[in-house]
Amino acid sequence: MSARPILYYALFSPPARAALLTSKLIGLNVELKAINYAAQEHHSDWFLKVNPRHTVPVLVDKGVPLCDSHAIITYMVNQYGQNHHDHLYPKDFLKRAIVDERLYYEDGVLFQVIKDFVARIMHGGDIEYHRKSIELSHNAYSFLEGFLSRSSYVAGEQLSLADISINTTLITLHKLVSVEERRYPKICAWMQRMRGELPEYEEINEQGAQQLYLRFQNALEENMTKHT
Repeated sequence: MSARPILYYALFSPPARAALLTSKLIGLNVELKAINYAAQEHHSDWFLKVNPRHTVPVLVDKGVPLCDSHAIITYMVNQYGQNHHDHLYPKDFLKRAIVDERLYYEDGVLFQVIKDFVARIMHGGDIEYHRKSIELSHNAYSFLEGFLSRSSYVAGEQLSLADISINTTLITLHKLVSVEERRYPKICAWMQRMRGELPEYEEINEQGAQQLYLRFQNALEENMTKHT
């Protein structure tokens, strides 16, 4: 019997949550290994041998590490998904291209906003949310509202990997810059649907997003202490 794939993760990480949720959704039995960021385990010698970028998630299958969440979730569906999972990452080239495009939006636009918050607060010493970070959030939200104005889901009329991955990033940003229903009604309706359609949503997605939010809040408090 072949060894199970190993998934290294930290629950606060949106990309790691995307990998977790995808594995749950397709019924993939992975061996979960949590990485302790507080103990700097992601910088340990053994983990750097697995992923020199010292990030999560990492999926190790057949001895080969995959260190990017989008590569991981598409591989999971391609390698282990059943026919009834085809909608997650369609075999139809055009439909798949739309899913890919939305994943590129997440990586190039939406997740960059979180990186901006991290740079300013956790590394830059800011004591409040910067106006530019808030502007970037709303810019990213406006694109997503546009996607959802054209279809029920982010990349079409069925749930896809784009919905799963984007949702993990979005609900984290939502805790920093609220997605207001009057301004983004399509996003709010979609977010509510995701709660019912994604497995173990509260245990994985909500708890993880709250963990990252608290990391931001703790960093703000520490920065304020340094300024007094």
